[in-house]
Amino acid sequence: MNRYSFAYLVIVYLLFGIYTLNGEIDIDHQLKAALVLMSFFGIPHGAIDNVLFLSKHKMPQLKFYSLYLSTIAIYCCCWYFFPIFSILFFFLISAFHFGESQLSDYAFQSRFKKVIYTLWGVSLLSTLVFYNQSELLILCQEFTDTVKFSHVFEHPSIDYLFYGSNVILISFLCIKKYRDKHNIQALLSELFQLFLIHLTFYLFPIVISFTLYFIFLHSMKVLTQEYIYLKQIRPELNLKKFIVLLLPHTLISLIFLFVFYIGIQIQVIPISLFLFSVISISVITLPHAIIMTNFYD
Repeated sequence: MNRYSFAYLVIVYLLFGIYTLNGEIDIDHQLKAALVLMSFFGIPHGAIDNVLFLSKHKMPQLKFYSLYLSTIAIYCCCWYFFPIFSILFFFLISAFHFGESQLSDYAFQSRFKKVIYTLWGVSLLSTLVFYNQSELLILCQEFTDTVKFSHVFEHPSIDYLFYGSNVILISFLCIKKYRDKHNIQALLSELFQLFLIHLTFYLFPIVISFTLYFIFLHSMKVLTQEYIYLKQIRPELNLKKFIVLLLPHTLISLIFLFVFYIGIQIQVIPISLFLFSVISISVITLPHAIIMTNFYD
């Protein structure tokens, strides 16, 4: 068991105890807690995209930020005009990004590695939806601006994706470990992490369970990878300097989120907190995923 899995397991046990004692937590409190955790742990893992990209490519900072922000703006427009396409596209890029991050240590040489990454991510997201399908439908129908997404989450293909992707993924991991003669401990560690993800998605409401995965098994791992990489090209870097490096874009993002949150609460911005959370995560995921693909390559 690696340190991320151990920390994740401890948090899951603690939260399950709290959740059992307190009973059901309303969605508003779940979303607020998720936004806080995402703000202080999730956002920082993408706060140095500029540093990572510009460390490998010679490009004026103005051009980088123009391209980065243009990607966000275009995706925001897509959400306005093509919401169903946008949420499906969000699932696709998230699946690839999560899989690429999770399997980055495997150094696949196959030309099908992007398919393998996407398969891992599809397994993750279909598991999340499969165990929380009824809750997702209720959640979508609770807000007028998310009712249209109900058809996505009640589609029968969810079951096929869940069973198919999980069976194929586990089979692939076992075959690869056998052929490459990798340490059996690495296989058991990967399977144990998949078990933890299934357990979390089964035990907790969707907002809590996804936040747990995103923070402890994704963001913390990526932050560690980023620190190790930058430490190699900047030997003088230490943890304190790394945190300082994360601060500017993290603070800008937090200010942006706070302004929008207040606007939603006083009903100046006509959007539900749930939809705002989904759109916010999706529009920063797209450019971040592109940067991270370049980083891992």
